[in-house]
Amino acid sequence: MKVLGICASLREASNTNKLVEIVAQASGKEYELIYLKDKKISACTGCYNCMMNEGECAIKDDMQEIYPKMLECSAMIFGAPTYYMDVSGIAKCFIDRTMALYYRGIGPDAELEVLGKRPLAGKPAIAVTTVAGDGHKRAMETLRIYFEINKMNIIGELAEIVGMGDVNEMPEVIKRAEEMGKKLGNAL
Repeated sequence: MKVLGICASLREASNTNKLVEIVAQASGKEYELIYLKDKKISACTGCYNCMMNEGECAIKDDMQEIYPKMLECSAMIFGAPTYYMDVSGIAKCFIDRTMALYYRGIGPDAELEVLGKRPLAGKPAIAVTTVAGDGHKRAMETLRIYFEINKMNIIGELAEIVGMGDVNEMPEVIKRAEEMGKKLGNAL
């Protein structure tokens, strides 16, 4: 069983990325972290090639190496910092590009063949966001909707208001992240 952590902060040692790693470690399972800042991920062009060609994305970039990891993982942690009342731009870009995983469709009803498959369905998932001030509710809603549309099993949400501090100096935040990781591990 492998946990996949998606780290959608553009900062090297961001609080969000640190919490994703803490959750992954605390799961007690093998894990891999993907730092989106280190990947070349182009924006979705809305061409719908993925809908017409069984999930084949027309854009050839680093998402091509991420898709198989998403399909192969047993669980996912998606961490995105809150920037201006929602997830970071790279997180939204990533979300848009994973539409290719629907294979042939859009919309929440995977039971209708025309609307495609949901290959991530049932996988346990945890959403993580951090914010200096406010706006985390909308960011968490974005992450939650992403999991719901993919019919993933939401195990928990970790939204932390950390100011300009470092989560490594916030034992109560680390404890909540570790508890979330244990919960994820137990779900596997």
